[in-house]
Amino acid sequence: MTRLTERLVLEMYKEGKSLKGADLQGLNLNRTVMPGIDLTDADLRGANFRGANLSGSTLRNVKTSESNLAEVNFRESDLSNSDLSDTYMMEARLYGVNMSNSDLTSSNLSGAFMTGGVDLRNASMVSVNLRGADMSGANMRSADLTMSFMRSVKLVGADMAGVNLTNVSLNGSDIRKADLSRAVMRETILNSSILEDCRLDNADLTGASLRRCILRGASLQMARLTGSVLVAADFQDCDLTLADFTGSDMQGAFLFGANLSWTDLTNTEFDR
Repeated sequence: MTRLTERLVLEMYKEGKSLKGADLQGLNLNRTVMPGIDLTDADLRGANFRGANLSGSTLRNVKTSESNLAEVNFRESDLSNSDLSDTYMMEARLYGVNMSNSDLTSSNLSGAFMTGGVDLRNASMVSVNLRGADMSGANMRSADLTMSFMRSVKLVGADMAGVNLTNVSLNGSDIRKADLSRAVMRETILNSSILEDCRLDNADLTGASLRRCILRGASLQMARLTGSVLVAADFQDCDLTLADFTGSDMQGAFLFGANLSWTDLTNTEFDR
């Protein structure tokens, strides 16, 4: 399909004509209302869709690099297997959206609404800005969020088993009841976060910082926390069976009711 103008795109949508594989590079379609549109395999690089309504749409295998998708309503849309890297998606409405197997590297999703079971399985989210995003209930199994900025995010009840959170900033986040089993969280910063009732079994938290974190009732069976900073962390009623705290700093940590069976506390600092 040859490259289209803004007017032709709207006319084709009204007439129900196919826009699959369309070349929409650089077009200005901000605030347009096109729910249910099928843009499978379309090229949206450099396009401006800010504030548009694309709810219930199909955007599989699209390219959006350097496009403006801020505040777009993508509710219940399919963006799977797409190249969404270097894209502006601030405060986008991503309720129930499928972005599995997509590449969101270096995109800005700060303040995005990603509730309703958003699907991010196997997504590449390296260096993504997710500050203040709400991803409660998200499926993020095996997603790669290495070096992402996730301060003050909501991940309540999220499925993050096997996720890679190496060197990620998660300060002040709400991660209650999330499944982080087998997660790789080396040198991750979680200071002042809430992780009550989380599953962190077999998680790798080597060198992580959990200052003043609340982990009451969490399960950390066989978790690795070697060299981690756990100052004033609350481990009340946690299951720490076979966890490795070698060389960690637990000054002022609260361990009332915790299960420390076979826990390795070699060279752990407990002053105060």
